[in-house]
Amino acid sequence: MPRRYVFVTVFCCLMAVVAVVGYTHDSTGGTPVRLLLENAGGRVVFDHQRHAEDYKVACETCHHESGKPRENVQPCGACHGIDFGGSFREDHVAAFADDETTCATCHHMGSAPAKWDHAAHAEEYGLSCTDCHHADADIEPEPARCTACHLDRPMGTIPDMRTAAHAKCATCHQEWFDEGMKGCTGCHPFTDNRKLVASGEPVDVNPGDADCTVCHGDVKPADLIPDRMAAFHGNCMKCHEKLGKGPFRKDQCNQCHTK
Repeated sequence: MPRRYVFVTVFCCLMAVVAVVGYTHDSTGGTPVRLLLENAGGRVVFDHQRHAEDYKVACETCHHESGKPRENVQPCGACHGIDFGGSFREDHVAAFADDETTCATCHHMGSAPAKWDHAAHAEEYGLSCTDCHHADADIEPEPARCTACHLDRPMGTIPDMRTAAHAKCATCHQEWFDEGMKGCTGCHPFTDNRKLVASGEPVDVNPGDADCTVCHGDVKPADLIPDRMAAFHGNCMKCHEKLGKGPFRKDQCNQCHTK
């Protein structure tokens, strides 16, 4: 190939890359014009500006991470992951670091530490010290505070405080544990985080409550929160079908997805 054609070819390739990037990532005043959504079904170029300005779709219609409109809305992937693995959890916590009230959208219930009456258990219920404290003097020579050994996280073979306390409590109150979340209220005061947000009160999400399985048992996060594909399809197709405009049927996939 003659040298002059090499320059023209390289220049055209660079311009093509710039055009694609500019078309799919351009923004005005912080609001994206178009978004390129990569997926297995074929790329989708979403015209964000047209939906926001021409169709007058309010931000909170799609960005529903808060009960109130937010200026610094989050991308869909902040809540709806392709999967809900460790990297997703880390990224989505960082995305909402500026405003913890939005956490209440999903983490809607909070529990306070149990108010345990030591005197009542020892004096009224007739429990001996070793019913709760270790009977093995090599482990615990004298009854001590549980948190002296059991911390927020497990250390080697020593379980964390929550696990250790639940194991001991279950020896007498197994029926509460069998009831799941309902049984938790026997010891733990519960708060409705969404009501706190609505009333303007601050919300403090306890990391111990952030794990869905604490309240919902052995479930997959995707059973509670739609993954990214389900969220996009549900939001877009539901709106299109409601308005009678835009693709929403299964035979119209290629109107959004391109190969």
